Amino acid sequence: MAYLTQPDYVKYVCSCGQLKPITNLYFCRHCLKIRCGFCICHEVDSHYCANCLENMPSSEARLKKNRCSSCFDCPSCFHTLSTRATLAQPRQPPQESSSGDAKVENKQPKKMYYLSCFNCRWTSRDVGIPDQPVASGGWPERTNPHATRINQLLDYYKAIAQQEKQEKLEKERKKFAIRGKYITLTDKTGLTGAMARNIAGLPQSEAAASSALASFVPSQAADVGDELPEDIFTKEVNLKQITSMPQRLASPEWQPAAVSRLAPLAKLLSVKRSQRCRACDHNLTKPEYNPGSIKFKIELLAYYHVPEVKIISFETVKPGEKSALLLKLTNPTGHEMQLQLMQPEDLPQVEETEEPKSIEKSLEKSLNLEKDTSSYLSLCRALAPAPALSCRVPAPARALTLSQRDDAAEYDDDAHHDTDDIILWRKSNKLALRLEVVTEPTASPGSPARATLSLQYSYRNTVPPAAAQPQDHTLYTTVILDLGTVSG
Repeated sequence: MAYLTQPDYVKYVCSCGQLKPITNLYFCRHCLKIRCGFCICHEVDSHYCANCLENMPSSEARLKKNRCSSCFDCPSCFHTLSTRATLAQPRQPPQESSSGDAKVENKQPKKMYYLSCFNCRWTSRDVGIPDQPVASGGWPERTNPHATRINQLLDYYKAIAQQEKQEKLEKERKKFAIRGKYITLTDKTGLTGAMARNIAGLPQSEAAASSALASFVPSQAADVGDELPEDIFTKEVNLKQITSMPQRLASPEWQPAAVSRLAPLAKLLSVKRSQRCRACDHNLTKPEYNPGSIKFKIELLAYYHVPEVKIISFETVKPGEKSALLLKLTNPTGHEMQLQLMQPEDLPQVEETEEPKSIEKSLEKSLNLEKDTSSYLSLCRALAPAPALSCRVPAPARALTLSQRDDAAEYDDDAHHDTDDIILWRKSNKLALRLEVVTEPTASPGSPARATLSLQYSYRNTVPPAAAQPQDHTLYTTVILDLGTVSG
């Protein structure tokens, strides 16, 4: 007997065909479907620093290049740098007294701060960065020598993107223009976009784009590059003074070649993201806005809505023979659940009906390609790997009842053992089943032993439409059981 505790030995089949453990799946309570990471849209809610927990809006994070201004990482080992304090005696020039003797004026030592790494003992003093009088902020920032050229390239590409967008809008306006009707107010009054911006006092974006395109100077490739030093092949190399490739790529603006040119790296910001169902656009997970909070406003994980299947133990699988299999079923919901085991070929075929499409919906769908659910799900089904099944689990033709979840019953050690041929024991919302695994005679020894099993379970939707009672639904899911390898 082999005891398995890892969750990856039981995988659920997502609605798009992907195989995922239940801990990596979501459940949409609006369309009643299981969703994986490929079936949802990811949205960034807020940016924050994981070290100082400073929260900032997206516009500010974009200006700061998604980096914190007061936290730094070590450029040598990439650990978080700490601020250390030290006392520095200010140096004052000697002053001559009335008798002609030099008189030194003593002042109180001043507290200064520098950055230090507790992991590799790197400090900002090693590279000649002067100590700062304040603990946070005020650290000198290196300027990129190619910043002017990079800004010119950014303006040029922004102008090209704006020009292409304007041409696309003009084509769409001509395509959907109807005689006697006006799509926008400017079509009716004859007011152009430039005149509208002049009246509103907005900057001339088209004029700025035209000037950026006209004043752009393309780059010229040089035939001759920088010459190498004469002693490049004869000079002894000291690896302690040369930076490694990760250290250079951590600073792509400068890419320092010597260790003495390393500078503290501003810490990258972390994000809190919410996940939305692609089919119905409802939130599946939404975190709290506070960066220090680990709770979620909405947390629709499949672990809390779909019955969990675990493998307790199984016998060695041999070709053409039967072996015992013990499964544990758990009801995670707060309502009683009716469950029945089935074969995948016995599941009812649900036909997906498409809504009538209008011109507005088709146009919106063409502009938002990422929300095209049907084509995206068909692509996921095509890319989903088809597992090779060499075993079969005969499903018992009887319904099972799982009690609702009770947190107080988790501390009860008494399990009710049944004398049934199928049910091994019951405990609170858990149920152990005794099943058989039938292996195909053509299964080759050493090949993966996988079996599939479908579940039909009842689910009570606690988020119905307004002014309606909770509804009970009959849902289906399919699991893939990994039983090791086929023995010879």
